[in-house]
Order: sequence, then C-alpha cells, then structure tokens
Amino acid sequence: MKLVVVSDVHGNIEALDAVLRDADATAPGAPLICAGDIVGYGPDPEACIRRLRARGALCVMGNHEEMVLGQRDFSHCVHAGIVAAVWTRERGLSAEARAFITALPRWRTVAPDVVVCHGDLRDAGRYVSDAAAAAEALAQLAVLSDDAKLLVCGHTHHAALYGASWGFERIGENEDRRLPRGPVLLNPGAVGQARERAARPSARYAIVDLARRAVRFRAVAYLHGVTLRKMRRAGLVDRVVLEPPHGLRRRVEGWKTRLARRWAAQRPTDVPSPLDR
Repeated sequence: MKLVVVSDVHGNIEALDAVLRDADATAPGAPLICAGDIVGYGPDPEACIRRLRARGALCVMGNHEEMVLGQRDFSHCVHAGIVAAVWTRERGLSAEARAFITALPRWRTVAPDVVVCHGDLRDAGRYVSDAAAAAEALAQLAVLSDDAKLLVCGHTHHAALYGASWGFERIGENEDRRLPRGPVLLNPGAVGQARERAARPSARYAIVDLARRAVRFRAVAYLHGVTLRKMRRAGLVDRVVLEPPHGLRRRVEGWKTRLARRWAAQRPTDVPSPLDR
C-alpha cells in the first residue's frame, strides 16, 4: 500500500494541482493524506478545499484552520499569516468550506499503523524541527497507540525524517529513503509555502510505500507567478517562500506583525462570506 502525503497547502491551487498531477503519474490510485493547513497565506483556499474533498483526501486541522475559525490567537503568527487568516475568514471561504474545516480532527489514523497530525498530537502549533521534539512526538504516539509506527506531521514547511536509530534529518529535493527501524516521524514538506532555498519555488510532498518501508520525497515546479499575481490582487502578502528576515527588515517585519495582531483582534470571527451571497 502506498500513501500520497501532503501538508501546508496554504491556499495555493497551482502548487496543489502540480503535486496531484505528479502523484497521479508516480503513484496512481494511492490514497491522499493531508497533514493540515489547507488554508492560509494563499489566494485560493476554497479551490484547495474542493480539490482535496473531490479526491477523498483524509485531512486534519492545522494551526491556520484554527486561526481562521477563531480557535487560536495570532500571538505566534507572522504578518503575512495574520493578513491571510483574516482575509480567508472574511472573503475566502464559503459556509460549506468553513463547515468542512470546522469538522476536521486534530489527528487521525489513516492506515493500520499510520497516524497523521499537524504540529504534534497535542498542539497543531508545535514545531517538530529537531530530534528532541520528534522524540517527544513519537512518545505521544506510543501513548496513543501500541500499533502505530509512523507519525506524519507538517507545520515546519521542511521535509524531514526521524527515527531513534537514524536521528533527525532534513531531506532535499527528490530523494528516496528507507524508513528506519522502529517508530518513525515523517514530514513531507510544504505544498504551497515550501521554505527550502532553491533556484525557484517548488511544491513538496512525499509518497510512502508501507510494504517496502520506503519513502520518496518529491519536489515539483509550479506556476508560482500565477499565484503571486492572485495574491497581489487579493491584497495578500505576495510571497510563496517566506524566509526569516534579517537586519532592518526584521525590525520592520516585527512592527508590521504587532500592528496586524492588534488589527486582527478587533475583527469578528464569524462573518458571512461573499462567496455565499
């Protein structure tokens, strides 16, 4: 059995469609799994939700869904994410799409020994980005289930693999790995907001072969210029690769983030969408 694993789609339909085309060619018929953050940052959250639903994807809730729904505050979110969460809440989702993300579980079992979440099993906002955090997440998995051997996470926007016998490893583009012995944590990377430094933006995902205990990490090009133009028209921050700011830009970004948090705190969380009018 194979699984196509995606995460952090972030309203980027061009990236999602590129991934789905590649997956159809590489692993036709494999079930589709999404580790959260379908929405956020990008200009097409409604279209991304529809696409995943049409594919019968097994999805969980991410921290950006929580922010859009008013279930999480913006204290740990950057300026671009705050702007997008409010825009998605007020203009980017129909009532049907909002009901869909509201019903998403925080974690779910997607195969007999596979569990998927967003951050870790306790907190969608937890960054599992080193060996200590990954070991803690697998300890949570052991408490949850004696049978589960693979925990799929997202949130960090970086492809990674961890096992106690292997250690924690960031994975580059288009690499194949054997799954280490024992429980394993896997992050497929981000579809719509991949943050690996590369010559051009790419959409990341993974194909897991459970029978062979192998994983293929994939990176595919997409029409990111189309996405950027849509973001500008929508009034979103027009970047599909958010790198940490440095120097003066870091101070400016901090100031913009503080202002955005105050502005967002004053916006209502339950408003009718123009998509339903």
